[in-house]
Amino acid sequence: MMNAGERVANNFDEWHDKQHRMLLPIAKRLCWGAREIDPEDLVQEALLRFIETYPDALEDRKKDPMDGWLISVMTRHFVDLKRGAMARMKAEDDPAITRWTLGQGGGSTTYERITQERFDWAVNQLPLQQRLTLLLRAQGMRNQEIAGRLGLKSGVVAKRLFDARQKLGMLLKPYVDEGTH
Repeated sequence: MMNAGERVANNFDEWHDKQHRMLLPIAKRLCWGAREIDPEDLVQEALLRFIETYPDALEDRKKDPMDGWLISVMTRHFVDLKRGAMARMKAEDDPAITRWTLGQGGGSTTYERITQERFDWAVNQLPLQQRLTLLLRAQGMRNQEIAGRLGLKSGVVAKRLFDARQKLGMLLKPYVDEGTH
């Protein structure tokens, strides 16, 4: 006779194998043009999010309405990853985002014209909410994580970051253009 833990473990293994076989071909098609994204990672992320969202679902498996949910979550995660990669590429050309904001070493000579003191000054000119949101982003947090920490919707976080970058761009533009004539 199996105890409840063994039943859940058996259910999980069966469920994982079935869902993995269903999701992997879809993930491979999604990632075909995006070599930097691993299809296995997409599948595992979708499965993990399902388990986190519906922890009791493996015990009560009357139907499989989860297929559409899993595909949708996996597709959205893929889009988020691509969007993030595009934003990072755009950030390389944005004078408002420096090595300090990106948390990376290296940078173009444009950023070298903006001293740390000037950048810190510009960040301090931002309204408190924008500054806090930007600093959390600079620590490597994603929009959803920032939203959770601040008790906001992720759209509000995105808007604050957009507004902060716009204002930083305006404040730092004279220093970017300095010495280029």
